[in-house]
Amino acid sequence: MDQGLLVPDELVVDLVVDRVKQEDCVNGYVFDGFPRTIPQAEALDSALKAINEKIDFAVNVEVPDSNIVDRMSGRRACLNCGATYHLEHIPTKVEGICDVCSSELVLRDDDKPETVLKRLKVYHEQTQPLIDFYKNQGILVEVDGTKDMAEVFSDIVSILEQ
Repeated sequence: MDQGLLVPDELVVDLVVDRVKQEDCVNGYVFDGFPRTIPQAEALDSALKAINEKIDFAVNVEVPDSNIVDRMSGRRACLNCGATYHLEHIPTKVEGICDVCSSELVLRDDDKPETVLKRLKVYHEQTQPLIDFYKNQGILVEVDGTKDMAEVFSDIVSILEQ
C-alpha cells in the first residue's frame, strides 16, 4: 500500500475472515464494496466455507448511471473544513458557501460528470460478472436505489432479516 500497489486478494480475504471470526460478528455481518471481482468472491467463498460460514445474500442496489452522475455532480465540498453538501439534497444556506466555516465550496474533480462516467464504465466491467456470479448462486437480491434513502435502507434491512 505504501508503494501505491493493490493489496493481494489473499491478504484481503484473510483480513476479512479474521474480522468475521470476532465476537461482534457472531450474529451476522455486512460486507460493503467487497468482494469486487470474481477471484475475490471465489476466494472469500472458500475461506468462509472453511470456517462453516457462507454469504446469505448479495444485495445489488440498482441505480441508473444517469442518476449517479446527477447525484455526484451535485455534490460540493469544502476544502477548508471537509464539510460536504449537495445542491439539491443538502443545500447550503448561502449558495456556494460552507455553512460551517464560510469558505467557498468546490466540485471535486472526481465528482465531475466525465470522471464519474469513466468510473462507472470500470465499475460495470468489473461488477457485472460479480452480479452474474451471485445470481447463479441464487443469492443475489436487487434493491431499487432510486427510492428515498430511508426506503432503500428499509428494503435492505428487510432482506437481511429473512
